[in-house]
Amino acid sequence: MLRLRVKELLEERGISQAKLSRAADIPTTTVRRLVHDPNYIPTILTLHKVARYLGVTVDDLYYDDDVPPI
Repeated sequence: MLRLRVKELLEERGISQAKLSRAADIPTTTVRRLVHDPNYIPTILTLHKVARYLGVTVDDLYYDDDVPPI
């Protein structure tokens, strides 16, 4: 199953949820759901904003938890 990895990306870069919210112009409640709610399905616009701010592709925001990491 595909899972968002926003939390991991934020931790790797030392970016807070509040900073992401402000910089990407996304409500804090949305950022909180991206990080904590495994069933949340964000809009493509939200994914694009997050990916652009983090300097990754939208594909990089996801991982498949059925495939073991390399």
